[in-house]
Amino acid sequence: MQLNLIFGLFTADILYSILGTFIGGLIITAFCIPVIIKLSKKYNLVDNPDHRKLHKDPIPTLGGFGFFIGFIVLSLIWMIVYGNLSDGILFLGLIILFITGIFDDLKDLRASLKFLIQIIVALVIAYYGFRIESLNGVFGIEQMPVIAQYAFSILLIVGLTNAFNLIDGIDGLAGGLAFINSVVLGAILLYQNNIMYSLLAFSFAGALFGFLIYNFNPAKIFMGDTGSLIVGFLMAIFGIVVIKGGATTDAVSGDTRSLTIVVVGILLLPVYDTLRVFTERIMKKNSPFKPDKTHVHHLLIETGANHKKAAIILYISDILIITLAFLLRNFNPSLSILLLFILAAVLSESINLKRWLIELAKGQKAEEEKNKITSENRFLEDILDDKE
Repeated sequence: MQLNLIFGLFTADILYSILGTFIGGLIITAFCIPVIIKLSKKYNLVDNPDHRKLHKDPIPTLGGFGFFIGFIVLSLIWMIVYGNLSDGILFLGLIILFITGIFDDLKDLRASLKFLIQIIVALVIAYYGFRIESLNGVFGIEQMPVIAQYAFSILLIVGLTNAFNLIDGIDGLAGGLAFINSVVLGAILLYQNNIMYSLLAFSFAGALFGFLIYNFNPAKIFMGDTGSLIVGFLMAIFGIVVIKGGATTDAVSGDTRSLTIVVVGILLLPVYDTLRVFTERIMKKNSPFKPDKTHVHHLLIETGANHKKAAIILYISDILIITLAFLLRNFNPSLSILLLFILAAVLSESINLKRWLIELAKGQKAEEEKNKITSENRFLEDILDDKE
């Protein structure tokens, strides 16, 4: 996919529209966020620190409200210009999740109720065409039965919605990953000649960038469930649209088989982290939904990284995985996905290796300190010898 090939196929008007919608989303969001911060502090709509959270002071939440406005204002315009009924249903589902997130941030909804709402939304939009009908040869699966299409698509939408919710644990992480992914997905959708969804992706990227100005460490506001639910939902929708092939033309072949691998790479980091954490909890005979501090961002903090460094490390990891997916796009799809998961595992376990080395060093240092103290105090050495 060469840049001159991509951009040579589109008029200046389309490219200007993409740039304009990105900047527009950024400006609207950057204008809204300070107002939301002020109102959140005034009405005590803040996220208070506790034993599981990494911030020390109350931080305003509802940041997702800001980038939702930045996204929805522009996206409604593009939907009117390019959209149809199914796109309207998609926006209705998005608004339902947005309202759910607001209530969750304000009232702390039951997890079962949130899951039920997500499943219903996923089911409805799958009915209106936002479902994966074929895995394009991944694991030898081409066209799937209708029931499998619905089951897989609902699992994907609900899973990604919650994966981004779970990875939203340090300043700038979920928003930054979603920004990177939205830009890449927007470029792919443009390549597929799917102008409307490309514009939506770049609108969302701009809105996220406007939010990150206030959310990157040190964060002045969090996105909350108001934001994380719609982030994961939109990542799933953009991915599904790419896998389905978009509105391809003769000039640009919609090679959905190869792009399926790229989409897996784009969305893999939060998915892999969620699967890893759930597996570890189940192996410890705990509920997979029991909160703890074992997500990849928590592990990075344990190695001594601050929020800023941890977020940047995970940005780079995301870009590495996407790059490998792009390089593997024309290879055997099943093997390619296996290699992507291996890379994700290597990146994750390298953090655990560093944690182990740090603990080992601490143990050696403690032993050295004990030997030093006892060697300088004969009486203490005799006591320790007697105990042994």
